[in-house]
Amino acid sequence: MRYFTSDTHFGHPLVTALRGFLNNGRLRAEYLGIWQAQGRDAAHAWIKQYVRDNQTSFKAMCDIERHENTIIGNINKLVGRDDELWILGDLSYRCTVEHTLDCLHRINCRHLHMIIGNHDRNFRLRSNDVLYADVFETIDDYREIDMTLPLLGDSSESTGRTAPQTTLQTVGMSHFPRLSSMLQEHDDWPGNWNEFADD
Repeated sequence: MRYFTSDTHFGHPLVTALRGFLNNGRLRAEYLGIWQAQGRDAAHAWIKQYVRDNQTSFKAMCDIERHENTIIGNINKLVGRDDELWILGDLSYRCTVEHTLDCLHRINCRHLHMIIGNHDRNFRLRSNDVLYADVFETIDDYREIDMTLPLLGDSSESTGRTAPQTTLQTVGMSHFPRLSSMLQEHDDWPGNWNEFADD
């Protein structure tokens, strides 16, 4: 089987905190309560303001180990040893190559592939790819693969078939949405999108 994921953000304190992996139970409960009552954006704004008001840091208040254990555990529950796993960007941030490799070695899958995202600073210099050669089969900015997928608009019920009709289709993989979608849906997400406009 082929599986796809993205944005694991190993070692990234801000993302770890924004996902609710906080080491203070009271703070975590309050944050998740705001998320549930007012939505994700309100919770994100609240926790960022909390950091400013209390002159602390996301690193001091987040539980990176639990965040990483959860992600790796969820992947290992689903993806088999002989499956393919494509990580579509933002693998890790603000951590060492050694820490990133440690996380990757804990994923129980022999066929890992990497698509570089905007937070993947360890991969900006493509000469660094050699550091990950024993983990990833491929490392690319963009990659196309062929997959057998259902035909769009196929209505098996109306034709009496039990399974949808499939065909070999080319799938393009990138960390970034199409530029038109990015500007329409997210205005300026990510803030450094212009660095990747050609990609």
